[in-house]
Amino acid sequence: MSSEIQISIIDDDEQSRSALAGLLQAMGFTTETYSSAVEFLASPNLRDSSCLIVDVHMPRMTGTELHSRLVGSGYNIPTVLITAYPDDSARARALDQGVVGYLTKPIDEKVLLGCIESALRRAKSDENP
Repeated sequence: MSSEIQISIIDDDEQSRSALAGLLQAMGFTTETYSSAVEFLASPNLRDSSCLIVDVHMPRMTGTELHSRLVGSGYNIPTVLITAYPDDSARARALDQGVVGYLTKPIDEKVLLGCIESALRRAKSDENP
């Protein structure tokens, strides 16, 4: 497993996906982008992801469903959910299920960076109990 931090961005909106990738690359992160949860699950890079940033509302499989599926399959990849349609009850359920953050678009860069740092700390503590 690579020691390099790789953030996977999964969003069906190409503009949002590209903007997030550019922002995170400018912050020094390596990114991989995917247009759907299904595309991410089929990727050989799944195991290399240090953190996921996933849109909540996507066709075929939502961000919340992806998170649940990964956890159920034994992948504990820290996940930040993003949405243009905030819902307090969905946010509460997602946080109860272990997502690191539930952010509303447009995303505040400082809040996003804080969530990513928290996710990476969580991943590190999971590797070194």
